[in-house]
Amino acid sequence: MILISKVPGLLLPLPRWSAWLDAGTRVLRVKGEPRTSISVDPKNGKVPYNFRGRIKYWRAMLRTQKRNNPEEQLLGDRCVVGFGSTGGPPMLPVLYNHHYQFVQSPGQVMILVEMNHAVRTIRIDSEPLPTQIRPWLGDSVGHWEGDTLVVETTQFHPQQSFRGAIKHQLYVGLNSKVTERFTRIGEQEIHYAFTVEDDKTYRQPWRGELTFRPSNGQIYEFACHEGNYGMIGILAGEREQGKNGLRWLFELITNMPEEVDHEQLGPGRFNRK
Repeated sequence: MILISKVPGLLLPLPRWSAWLDAGTRVLRVKGEPRTSISVDPKNGKVPYNFRGRIKYWRAMLRTQKRNNPEEQLLGDRCVVGFGSTGGPPMLPVLYNHHYQFVQSPGQVMILVEMNHAVRTIRIDSEPLPTQIRPWLGDSVGHWEGDTLVVETTQFHPQQSFRGAIKHQLYVGLNSKVTERFTRIGEQEIHYAFTVEDDKTYRQPWRGELTFRPSNGQIYEFACHEGNYGMIGILAGEREQGKNGLRWLFELITNMPEEVDHEQLGPGRFNRK
């Protein structure tokens, strides 16, 4: 699957095991149409940050490189929520653990996110939470428009503004509004469309869409403990390196990510017969 088009920012280095990844041989298809990007508006496939949004993005990006204390570790490393925007909203694929389980009851819809076993609870025909309450994955309220579940989410947690993963890096403001539409278009397909709005961060609302398909088997617990028993080693390593934003930027420039030139991961894999 081709993931979301690159947003303005740096591509994070891949670890050495990236050469063994199975990147697949087909592009994303939405309603049977091949796609090279999840983003559909703007047409260039890029997140339309305004000037303030770009500043927020880079400031948040560099802030993630200061990890000398437990509370400064990435949420994925702390096993709180998944990397990037896999838990959403918007719900975007990352490197692995792309499964979601939907559970519907009369007043709620629950979405279990495989990555880090996060759970989204969508309250149907409900009122927003008090503004001072900001869940990790935002406050989601849904309603039905025919056979389409429409979900509006805002009041994001401040530590969820920058969502960094290997395949996408994204900035979503504290009060950005994400509107999602889940529509079953066949026995084996759910069409997922989203719109992100925030005039303090983006030049215009931006939209994307993809397809959810069923998978055989159950979702096993993502028993993440790296940020628990590994915390002593993590902090010792970070403090020894004295790592900060500028050193990280230098290392990124002088160490080209493997993804750029590895034949198995490059775009040329789709041209193989």
